[in-house]
Amino acid sequence: MISVLKIQKIKEKLDSRSNKKKELIEVINFSNKFFSIKSSGFNFDNQIYKEFEKLYSFLNIEKSLTRLFNGEKINITEDKAALHWQPRDPKSNIYNDLIKKSRELKKQLKKDSIKNIVTLGIGGSYEGPKLLIESFLDPINLKYKHVFVTGSDSEEFKEKISSLKQKETIFIISSKSMNTVEVINNFKLAKKWMSLKLNDSTLTSRFYAITSNCREANNLGIEEKNIINLKEEVGGRYSIWSEVSLTSLIESENNFTHFLKGGYEADLRIKSENNYKKAIKKLSYLDIWNSNFLNIDNRVILSYIWKLRSLPKYLQQLEMESLGKKANKNSIFSKTSQTVYGEYGPRAQHSFFQMLHQGTSNTSADFIISNDKSESNKLPRMQALTQNKLFTSPVNKSLKNHLGINSNISSNFFVLKKLSPFNLGFLISSLEHKTFITSQLLQVNPFDQFGVEEGKRRVSKKFN
Repeated sequence: MISVLKIQKIKEKLDSRSNKKKELIEVINFSNKFFSIKSSGFNFDNQIYKEFEKLYSFLNIEKSLTRLFNGEKINITEDKAALHWQPRDPKSNIYNDLIKKSRELKKQLKKDSIKNIVTLGIGGSYEGPKLLIESFLDPINLKYKHVFVTGSDSEEFKEKISSLKQKETIFIISSKSMNTVEVINNFKLAKKWMSLKLNDSTLTSRFYAITSNCREANNLGIEEKNIINLKEEVGGRYSIWSEVSLTSLIESENNFTHFLKGGYEADLRIKSENNYKKAIKKLSYLDIWNSNFLNIDNRVILSYIWKLRSLPKYLQQLEMESLGKKANKNSIFSKTSQTVYGEYGPRAQHSFFQMLHQGTSNTSADFIISNDKSESNKLPRMQALTQNKLFTSPVNKSLKNHLGINSNISSNFFVLKKLSPFNLGFLISSLEHKTFITSQLLQVNPFDQFGVEEGKRRVSKKFN
């Protein structure tokens, strides 16, 4: 049983420590053969760390991690397990089924002379697959042209299919619920467009569905053999490892398998390697410390790797949809998710960096770079290192007011030892672990999204 009184004492100690004079301290200096993390935090000394460790222990978060990986019903509000980690476990049937499904689909696409794959999806059905297509694959050597249609404005659909031919195209409707308004609306547009050139039997064969609601997919006219079942226990924002990313698997089984292996490696290490787990826990502690005690409610994610330009958007959904809810009444924290936003680093430097360097917003930053020694990586790497130093260096008080830089941004600096599918899998899985640990400290369920569902319900009611 959690002692609320003990936890409240921890909160009081943390509060008293947050009022010290601002001092930037190195919090994490971790490295393994996949990535390194260097983090700084204001006033986050060893005493603060010990108080968070006490809270971690009081809340029995080790047991929560064990329950997650045992497949227990850790999603308490929906009374189900969270099984997004299973596809990356090579011993699981899901892993083997995934490979089998991709090979069958690839064979069918070859038989039908398909050149274009259009995915109709939004949220997790879009962010993950898009990230993987961009990350793994050379656009010049793609087997297929990949198009993603996500929104509710029909102009997007028209624009994105304008250069395609019906006889060379398939559509994948990627929707866990099979009732997301944007997806169903685009599905109707797709059927109408395909019917201009194809007869009914051919048209029907060109639509596939990835969903947990197979019955509804069938009701909408998708052939049973073209329906790919997604486990109900795999949440959308965690579905990058699953059937949802079938397009990447079709393009390169080798790359996708290594991505899964990287994710699995992080799973093994969060269970058994103390130094790695300590670094991940500290990332979580820093977020909560910043938000609840220093009023640093914003965090910007900056990828200085072109192939990972969509990673900030992916992580934005992972964190804010997982943590953006009220804490339960036993939580000692009044704030939950930070506002997470981001961009490809070089672009961000010429848009919102002005606000970071001289504005009044309280912000922390995550930098993501690669240790690749290639010529193309020299400038982005140098930019990231320079900007991070500017964020964290002491303020030059001798400068005139309009020239002064805030120097009030603490940072996490992630360096991939090389850009590879394995290391990307390791990074994303590690940040999932961080998000889970944060959720347990904040006392929120990271696997539901009732705010999103209510918005969908109201729109569906008016749309139908």
